Amino acid sequence: MKLQDNEIAIVWSAEDVKQECEWLTDEQALDVLYAIEHRHDACIGINWEVIYYTAEQMYPKKETNNDNT
Repeated sequence: MKLQDNEIAIVWSAEDVKQECEWLTDEQALDVLYAIEHRHDACIGINWEVIYYTAEQMYPKKETNNDNT
């Protein structure tokens, strides 16, 4: 992507998504990015909360019970 002098671009990667949502596979993280792009709201933007809640909605985090009692 070549930007003009009067443009900026912010880039998010699947690795960024996996950093926030460690339970996702590589493919799921990419799906989350595509969903965020498709539903982008310029008033909200893309941030860690948008990433987390989109991922949680698409691929709910499985609860683990570490209480062995």
